[in-house]
Amino acid sequence: MKTGAIYHFTNGSEIRPIVNEKQIEALKRFATSKGIDIKKIYCDYTLKTSEQEAFMTFMKECEEYEYLVTKDFYHIRDKTTICMKVMKELRDKGITIVSMENGIFSFSEEPFDKPLRVVTYTQENGKIRDAEGSVDMQNDIFSLFAKRKTGWTIIHHYSDICFHQNDAEQLQLKELIKHKDEYDLVLVNNLGDIHKRTARLCKVREQIGKDIFSMQDGFLKYEKE
Repeated sequence: MKTGAIYHFTNGSEIRPIVNEKQIEALKRFATSKGIDIKKIYCDYTLKTSEQEAFMTFMKECEEYEYLVTKDFYHIRDKTTICMKVMKELRDKGITIVSMENGIFSFSEEPFDKPLRVVTYTQENGKIRDAEGSVDMQNDIFSLFAKRKTGWTIIHHYSDICFHQNDAEQLQLKELIKHKDEYDLVLVNNLGDIHKRTARLCKVREQIGKDIFSMQDGFLKYEKE
């Protein structure tokens, strides 16, 4: 069997410890269903990343395992940029991340030679000067990149200028999700443009159900199994 570890965290509450125990048991069953032999369980009892000593220990010992099993990507790190950095570090060490809710983490080889229908998404902070100009510049970069480096056809540019990354302001992101059947891949500058919070990024990724290519982060393949 494949060797693996489980990582989980809880808020440390003593009120309902049974909830955490049930979650760990669910992760064990999930790992078994994937043919992963769990050698060790790392669990933190705080939501503060700076105090998550079990996760730090796992990172030191991670090369002892082939797989890391988690509930979701959020349990790796709550901020998108940091989460992607950590997961790519684990990938580069030959460790596959498998989650119950977000599937398999896989940055794969870019499908640059395929004739894909592509949409782009840009999110710009409304506080900066000439936000619209920044969006136009990013769209020009996307178009030039697709033309020179890929066989892709950009069929639409979506963009939001907002002060907060929420449903009320990211209206174009809603449109991108609504029209998901019309394209094959989403092109972004970085995954944090979709959302800076890992949980929200994963939610949108599930709603789209398509591969995402980030010019800064790489090709994030959508895989449930």
